[in-house]
Amino acid sequence: MQRERRRAEASLVSNAPRIMDAAALMETAPEPVRYVIPGWLPDGLTLLVANPKIGKSTLILQVAVALAGGGEFWGSRVPRGKALMIDLETNERRLRRKLEQAGITALEPGALLYATDWPRGLLGVDAIANAVEADPQIRLVVIDTLQRFRDAGGGKQNAYAADYEALAPLQQLCRDRPGLSIVCVHHKRKAATDDPVDSINGSAAIAGAADGIWILSRKGIGEFTLHVHGRDWEREEDEFRLERSDGSWQLVDGPTYSDADAQVLKHLDIGGGMTPTQLGAALTVSKQAAHQRLRRMAQAGLVSCKEGVWYAGS
Repeated sequence: MQRERRRAEASLVSNAPRIMDAAALMETAPEPVRYVIPGWLPDGLTLLVANPKIGKSTLILQVAVALAGGGEFWGSRVPRGKALMIDLETNERRLRRKLEQAGITALEPGALLYATDWPRGLLGVDAIANAVEADPQIRLVVIDTLQRFRDAGGGKQNAYAADYEALAPLQQLCRDRPGLSIVCVHHKRKAATDDPVDSINGSAAIAGAADGIWILSRKGIGEFTLHVHGRDWEREEDEFRLERSDGSWQLVDGPTYSDADAQVLKHLDIGGGMTPTQLGAALTVSKQAAHQRLRRMAQAGLVSCKEGVWYAGS
């Protein structure tokens, strides 16, 4: 009896919440955002939301191919990694046709993986975890669509709780594996709304459980916009014009500099190059904050570093 009590007490101690000091946190260098697609798609759980037949599957396939081939995505060079496409609304013939329409003629073996059948709900999450555990080079998992992946339901949960429980395990899986991005393709609701986030089909928990949201919308004949929202979104812009060209999506106008980026570029031009310490002093921020900003801008191709000195341009 005493042994069992000691085990129970030890378990309570090991599961006790970890309380930390915010003052110590402020003294540490901030960890930069980890990107799967530099400047666009960080790690974590992202929703890609659009109406049916608008081309959302084409867009996320374009992302996956850029990662698998180590190519370019909207002006950003993408470090090579593996992608797993869980496409539950297609078959192999249609997937091949999508690749051909996107101009893909050859892929490195093992770089772009796919499945057209997958367990649902928590069993599906476990299967993803096992796949990533077996192959840590998988940095992107695409679930197309969320509705076909989640449990069929039928319980007594309200809509908010059911929606949150459908996404929370996927978000936790990303937290447990830094550097992993999971993108769930989802649909818009039919009712029109002025706020793009309110257009997401389902309860508010769908948006609340995600780390980031891409919302693809049609604005007219041949006119489309992409709204981007996210906890780690670092640009001031959140709406971009897109067009379909040769089977892929392209930016009509590339991202402009934010005011903060323009300020950094101005100081680098005037100084003829600066160290993070010098830039921090000029911006009246810490060396760590200046270095983090420089690294983010380098991912966007705005600045470059040579022998510890940072310069405007790539």
